[in-house]
Amino acid sequence: MTKGCGIRGIAVAGILGILFLSLLSSGCSKKNMNSTEQPPDFAVSCVAVASASSGTPLDSELLSKIERKELEDGLYYLNDFLKKHFVSRPDVRLFSDGQLGDTEDSATPSLERARKFAGQLSCNAVLETTLHRYKERVGGNMTAKEPASVAFEYRLLAMPDGKVLCLESFDAEQKSLMENLLGFREGTGGSLTWLSAKEFMKKGLRNRLEKCSYLAEEK
Repeated sequence: MTKGCGIRGIAVAGILGILFLSLLSSGCSKKNMNSTEQPPDFAVSCVAVASASSGTPLDSELLSKIERKELEDGLYYLNDFLKKHFVSRPDVRLFSDGQLGDTEDSATPSLERARKFAGQLSCNAVLETTLHRYKERVGGNMTAKEPASVAFEYRLLAMPDGKVLCLESFDAEQKSLMENLLGFREGTGGSLTWLSAKEFMKKGLRNRLEKCSYLAEEK
């Protein structure tokens, strides 16, 4: 190789490096369009965490048996994650078995339900979480034929007026690490293996909760 070719090779490599860093920077600064601005003047006394619900009623004829079973599993793991995630937070209160959150009629208007949740646990904010899709991977953690796919959203509501303090959503199918180098911050990348739906949902939910200042873990 001549000296001129070597210099040109170094220059090309440098340009590619700059382009990659630029792309990485723009990806990290991209605003989540599903986020809401959080009113700085609202003081949360405590957050009542309502039991997660399904976006499509579990008894709906629109669901196949497999979809219904997957959503049931997803709701169980979602509620279990919320309990474990917030268990050490004195400003977050969760419903135990037999309380209003487990028995409330899903046909009741959302704001009315939220007010009951808040009253039950004496909080002035309510966290509502809805699971829309929970699709398990097909195959193992190294050779999955189909990756896990999850979609959910949550709202943090101020009581009693129902003003939205935080609104976040997650709708993704896991991509391989090489396909998704910029997915770390969105909770959809950063794994060398194919995650189960439970693991993928947990990763995405933890990422989204950190975007809400009222729910983020203190550093």
